[in-house]
Amino acid sequence: MGMAIKKEHTAEDPEMIQNESYEDRDFSELYDEYFDRINRYLRSRVHNMWDADDLTTVVFMKALEKFHQYDRRNLFASWIFRIAHNTFIDYLRKVKEYPMEPGEWMNGSHEDHDDTWQPEKNLLNDEQVYFLHEKMEQLTQDQRDVLSLRYFGDLKISQVAEVLGKTESSVKMISHRGLRQLQKLYEMEGQG
Repeated sequence: MGMAIKKEHTAEDPEMIQNESYEDRDFSELYDEYFDRINRYLRSRVHNMWDADDLTTVVFMKALEKFHQYDRRNLFASWIFRIAHNTFIDYLRKVKEYPMEPGEWMNGSHEDHDDTWQPEKNLLNDEQVYFLHEKMEQLTQDQRDVLSLRYFGDLKISQVAEVLGKTESSVKMISHRGLRQLQKLYEMEGQG
């Protein structure tokens, strides 16, 4: 049985320079940076904010357990979002749940915010969120996955591709088609 040879990196290595900010950071710093993004992504995918919050905790517990396996030459965002996406898929398998109710989508329930003096804004936001959620449900599963990671997880195309195990060109195509389909759905409803 042969031994794996670990590649040594020098300070001038472009790969290390590109990911330098990820190399020396500890888990608590990365947790602080990515918690909100992971939570926002999961809130866009599950039935209610409490489940999303629980799943976010599970994601970071798994990440902490396996942090020693994280290859610091790769972006942390791709690694943590792969864990988040797989946790979401496992959750769906266990509870056979479909994505969340429109009123709880994106930023959680309105209980978190005090918009008492802005009822028109609340009504408009609720209608917009409901409409977007309704239209997203008409997309393919791949399109929902890509668009959720891209826009709610705030990932780059290359990171989405890595999380989903697809090529960048495939992710670009899925994203383009999904956005085009959403635009058509908006136009059909007279909202666009």
